Amino acid sequence: MHLNQINSFLAISKTLNFTSAARQLGIPQSTISRQINDLEKQLGVRLFYRTRRDVHLTDEGRAFLPYAREMADAAEKGTHAVRQLHEGAAGRLAIAAVPAAERFLSAALEKFHRAYPDIVIDLTPLSSGFTLMEDVDSPYDFCFLYQDMLADSEEYDTITTHQEVIGAVMSKMYCDRLVGSPKSGRIPASDLLPKAGLVLLSEQADPIVYMQAMNYCRTHRIKPEIINTFPEVSSVLLSLRSGLGASILPASLVPEGDDLVFLPLDEKSYTITCIAAWRKSLLNPAAALFREVLAGGRKGK
Repeated sequence: MHLNQINSFLAISKTLNFTSAARQLGIPQSTISRQINDLEKQLGVRLFYRTRRDVHLTDEGRAFLPYAREMADAAEKGTHAVRQLHEGAAGRLAIAAVPAAERFLSAALEKFHRAYPDIVIDLTPLSSGFTLMEDVDSPYDFCFLYQDMLADSEEYDTITTHQEVIGAVMSKMYCDRLVGSPKSGRIPASDLLPKAGLVLLSEQADPIVYMQAMNYCRTHRIKPEIINTFPEVSSVLLSLRSGLGASILPASLVPEGDDLVFLPLDEKSYTITCIAAWRKSLLNPAAALFREVLAGGRKGK
């Protein structure tokens, strides 16, 4: 499988026209047709339905599309990183992080960049459904993730970065609607959630937070009315601001100064341990410098 094949596939997926895709890439139409035919043979499936008038993605083509985009993005990042190093960058760090790690990571990167401004930092969002496995050759120098996402392994060193508090989140308007009349003082989450419709991060997007939400409901004998689930936190927050329901989220995912109420769940056990993890065999010189920044005031594994 070659990058030219991937680029041809992506161009046709966008234009749904072989002629337009070939013109966009600056290659003959016969070349782009051959690349797609070769790619389909390698995959053993048809990626496009082709008639004299129309071109459409097959189900297999739609399934392959996000992976093709990832391959093209990875190649572009790699090309950019090599050029930066060639042009004099002092090194490069590849870091992946779940959204809940962003506040801690941003502080660490700000400190690191002040000390080593010539080191290039490549950042990749990490799904909380990702599991860092021992037998996977991770492309990242460091992963900032939930502790439960790291499979038991002697291959990795870790440090605990922080504890994420889990709480009920809703707009002030929706909170007042549930309470029925204004009351003074903080209202326990256990009093509000039985009355609320829930808008959650999907189990696929964040299985750990989803499990925490379901465990809380079971413990408090709440039969959750799940209105909707979303793969990204931005859609959850938009729904909450619109007064469409309540959610259960880590505190760091709730913007400060927003018109949202965050109520920690009643028990201290509803927290998530966040860590930074890296392979013990990591040899990147820039990584050693970043570890020094992380180690300040943090306890190792």
